[in-house]
Amino acid sequence: MSGFCVAKDVIPKEKIKVIREEVLKVSKKAFTEVEKEKSKTRAQGHKISIKGEHQAKGLINNTQVFAPYLAHEKILGTAEALLGPYARIVFTSVLIKDPGTERFYWHDAWPYNQSNAMHINAPYPDVMMGMTTIWMMTPFNNKTGGTYFIPGSHRVGNGPSVEGAKGIDIHAPYKTEVQISGDPGDVLLFDPRVWHAGGVNYSDEPRIALIIRYVPWWFNLNPARIGSSDHTRMIVETNGKNFDSPPVKREVYENLPDDIKPLFHHWVGD
Repeated sequence: MSGFCVAKDVIPKEKIKVIREEVLKVSKKAFTEVEKEKSKTRAQGHKISIKGEHQAKGLINNTQVFAPYLAHEKILGTAEALLGPYARIVFTSVLIKDPGTERFYWHDAWPYNQSNAMHINAPYPDVMMGMTTIWMMTPFNNKTGGTYFIPGSHRVGNGPSVEGAKGIDIHAPYKTEVQISGDPGDVLLFDPRVWHAGGVNYSDEPRIALIIRYVPWWFNLNPARIGSSDHTRMIVETNGKNFDSPPVKREVYENLPDDIKPLFHHWVGD
């Protein structure tokens, strides 16, 4: 298995424009705040996103326009087939690559990425501990900067940044890489252990996507909750780079569709 696939037409074509415009509208202020935090992170020496790439966390708190599709059988059905019953969501964000944004470096995703203070040590156990999904709001192809993957790299047992992957230039193309193509409304699903890298956006328009992460019911998420004792001990006290996610606001949770609430019941703020 390659470790990734594309689910077609998860969001109906006629709904994409409304969702995309709403996401862009609510994200403008959030991006300003994110850049302030990135400046602090860069000062600590942590490797983060590249110039021209913008990401804002906690998207579900700013708009719920995409929420009805989070339990789509193609997505939640796959998550529960791979992770077991009662899978849940821990992270919702928007990711935008401006025209001209350069290629990203090879990396694996949370909870494996070794650059995060909260991570699973390599060598990785041969078990899937999460499912990352990228929801295409605009086309993904070789012109817009579709994501690159190295098929089968989830079986290597480590990430490109750890011992055992020496000799890999994380900034260079790889001989077996493939670039993902898809249409607005399609969703890319992958094992977070798979090595991947965002492509160059050669187009004249931003490449827009939602990042949604699903996890099994048993995964300890406390280190991702700012203010928790685990977060303080593992992240704050070590001055580490974290994978964190804002809790869902109580009023937002109460107004979610009934079939979506179970995906967030564990992550509701006071």
